[in-house]
Order: sequence, then structure tokens, then C-alpha cells
Amino acid sequence: MPDVQPVAKPLPVAPGRQRVRTIGRLRPHCLPIFVHESVLESILDYSEQDLRQERGGFLIGGFYHDQRQYIEVRSFLPATETRAGAASLRFTHDTWASLTREVDQRFPDELVVGWQHTHPNLGVFLSGYDLFIHRNFFRETWQVALVVDPVRQEFRFFQWQADEVVDCGFICVQSESHG
Repeated sequence: MPDVQPVAKPLPVAPGRQRVRTIGRLRPHCLPIFVHESVLESILDYSEQDLRQERGGFLIGGFYHDQRQYIEVRSFLPATETRAGAASLRFTHDTWASLTREVDQRFPDELVVGWQHTHPNLGVFLSGYDLFIHRNFFRETWQVALVVDPVRQEFRFFQWQADEVVDCGFICVQSESHG
């Protein structure tokens, strides 16, 4: 992957137009993650569709800077062609090929800013294999992971901080239609 530099863009909140809600604990040295509420709802709905085996997908958006660098998640793509079990999810060659096609066609100016997967009734953490995936396929400082436990109704983001992947909070951007 070529070296990606943050693009100058104002924060994804405009006074009087959107409200924000912090979910979890924001770490001072982590990049702020802004997730649009409709995207979060799509991810949670998708995650609840199968409570017997893991599911996954990809977070689409951008890496920006305003007063500081930040990540914005604007879309979600469910992963296809995966191999899943009750406690495992494997992205196959076909998963990556499908992702590349979809991003090229539907989101040509966007980045894959991370990935999502479920841990049905196991809690929210990154397993050893999850860390392997993150270290090998999502190694940029601006790439994040979201783990959802749809049974316990818990979810948490993880991102790079130095050479470690740590849990972190995020900022949910609520649209103006939510009054």
C-alpha cells in the first residue's frame, strides 16, 4: 500500500447540524475515530443476522487532518466469500478480490480504514488470530478494528498506538434527522 497522507478536511461535525456522542474512553494519543450513526447501525444490524458464527466486513472512509489527524468511517461493506465458524473468521483470496472490486466501483475516492468482525457471546477483544490479521493487513496507523458481540450487545474499536493495538473509544456522529 502506498504511503497515505492525511487529507485536509474539516471535522465531520458542523455546529447546529449534527450532534456527537462519545462512546467508550477516548485515548489522548490515539487518532479520533468519527463514525456516522447510520453506518454504526448498519454494522450492528449486520452483526445480529447470525448469532452462531462470526461475520465480518470492512470500514470505508478517510484519513484526514483538521487541527489534528483523524479517521472518519462513512460506509460499511460486508465481507463476502469468508470461512466462518463459531469462534473464527477467515478472509479468503476471494474476500480480498471482492473488496478491491467493490471499493474501486463504489468508493473510488475512499480508503479501507479498517475491518469489523463479530464474537457472538464471546465478548469484545482481539484474539491472537485477530491481531495477526490486523498486523498483516491493517498495519497503517489510521487503520482500525471494530469487534461486535451481538449476543451481549457490546462493541469496541481498536487501533494502533505505537507498536501495540489498543482498545479505544470513538465519536458517533448523529445526523440532523435525529433531532
